[in-house]
Amino acid sequence: MLYYAQGNAIVTRDELYEKVDSGELTEFYRDLSLKKSTRSIRFSTGDLTAENAVAPDIVPFQPIGMGKPLTIMIREVYTGRYPQKLLGDRSDMLVTSAVRSPFTYDARPRAMNYLAKGVSPKKRLFRPSASDEGTPVVFYSPALIERSLTLDLTIVFDDFPKAVFEKFGGLMSRAAAIPVFLPYSTYLFSAGVVTNLIGSAGEMAFDRSPEFSTSEPLDIRLPGSVPVPPGFALISDDNVDRYDETFLTEYHVDGRGRVVDMAGTPYAGNVPYIVVSLDGTPHDELSAFAPAAASAAVLSRFFGVADKQTESFEILTEGVKLYNDYAYRKQVDALDATIASLPAGEEKEALVKKREALAKNILTDLLKK
Repeated sequence: MLYYAQGNAIVTRDELYEKVDSGELTEFYRDLSLKKSTRSIRFSTGDLTAENAVAPDIVPFQPIGMGKPLTIMIREVYTGRYPQKLLGDRSDMLVTSAVRSPFTYDARPRAMNYLAKGVSPKKRLFRPSASDEGTPVVFYSPALIERSLTLDLTIVFDDFPKAVFEKFGGLMSRAAAIPVFLPYSTYLFSAGVVTNLIGSAGEMAFDRSPEFSTSEPLDIRLPGSVPVPPGFALISDDNVDRYDETFLTEYHVDGRGRVVDMAGTPYAGNVPYIVVSLDGTPHDELSAFAPAAASAAVLSRFFGVADKQTESFEILTEGVKLYNDYAYRKQVDALDATIASLPAGEEKEALVKKREALAKNILTDLLKK
């Protein structure tokens, strides 16, 4: 379940919509941007004020929207009541993510973000350490053209066979800032893919469904929906009141993306959650993100993921990047012809903005011209 962080309140989507529909939230942020005096907004779980809306010593989030960059990052993973084991209380943990447009029929490949050994209940992870494999990056677009996205997050706890764990780590160590993308399936791996990963033994990487699994909409500019704001969002696998009735009233997401109480003490209860951030700051180092995801989808759908195929992954990525750039170039050229035929006005301005967004997604210099 998705919750928005507003000041010292953790807010449900319905309550946020109520404040937007009444005009309170829009007026508050408009006055805040103009440095005018603002009236605080009271939510059921806390308050949004000029003081706690933007901390002066923290780098502010940049606006997000159509044609603007969008980065989605995991900022905190808290295991809560997981893992639940009969013997012992530690398990290996794998965190995966997937993002796609709801207007796209094909499934997207899952990305491996975190891989940790011997994780206990109520464990808190902010990002992989410098000596561990993994990345908190979930999604990046240099200029968003989708009106809405669907975000899937999954946490799997199990004692992975040593060969599988080492294989995961080896794959992730090649990725730099880009997650390793794996085949899409209900439980992350099909039996055939696991066989390719660990050889002829055919041992399953895990034998049950993920403990934490959630799928949430992120509406950017979808008619009838309130645009998702930049900043932090808290995602749980269920309604948090089911496991902790004090969670929403006594805790909030602070300016650094941590879930703390009013005294700044981190949450230590049974509710598992993931805090993500949505930001419009451009990141040139993530420019290969979309081609990498597309290449993974091609590998998964048409070739499988045998070791010899993953070795040529970089070559395939370059090929998919060129194909993506060519597709964007064709759309830009078509828009150029339409724009040239239109008189000045709102329709022409809208197409010019769309053209600019499409052009920003072209990575190959030759095709940018």
